[in-house]
Amino acid sequence: MEAILANPGAEAAPQAGRPFAITDPNPPIRYQDLWFLVETLSITGFRTIPVPPIFMFLLSYVIEAYCLLPVRFLWLRHVLPALKGDIKHLKPPLFSVATHLYANGEAAKRPVKDGGLGYRGVITTLEGMCQELVEWNQEHVGLGSKERRKYRSSVLLAEEIQKVGSAAATLKD
Repeated sequence: MEAILANPGAEAAPQAGRPFAITDPNPPIRYQDLWFLVETLSITGFRTIPVPPIFMFLLSYVIEAYCLLPVRFLWLRHVLPALKGDIKHLKPPLFSVATHLYANGEAAKRPVKDGGLGYRGVITTLEGMCQELVEWNQEHVGLGSKERRKYRSSVLLAEEIQKVGSAAATLKD
């Protein structure tokens, strides 16, 4: 696919300058699909606590206001502790209209001669989710409830890697 877009004569190609959404051939998944998968197949147990979306949306405004207070009133920097963990990312822009839209990858799947990229996925989203769960189960087989590791979001993991990198840079200097 990159070769099609990187071709020096690509400016004359119908693909030039067009955005493409890449999707798998399955219908779009929903959070309920993921929760059902984990509840059914995880060896560590999983419980879903449904929270009304309007509550989360209103809470995001409270969190944003809390984060902006020390910026607007400098003296509060010494009084209010900074939020830690995933909650600090719960702000109104997280609730975008785009989070409820479905992507359609038909244009990317069309043959190159018809203006597409000829894209064919290797695995589906559901297969990828199942593989993640298989790896999770393999990591936790035989562990007691106190030995199980807590799930870390990709954002939290990236922050931890950034901290390690900063610490290593400090030690290097």
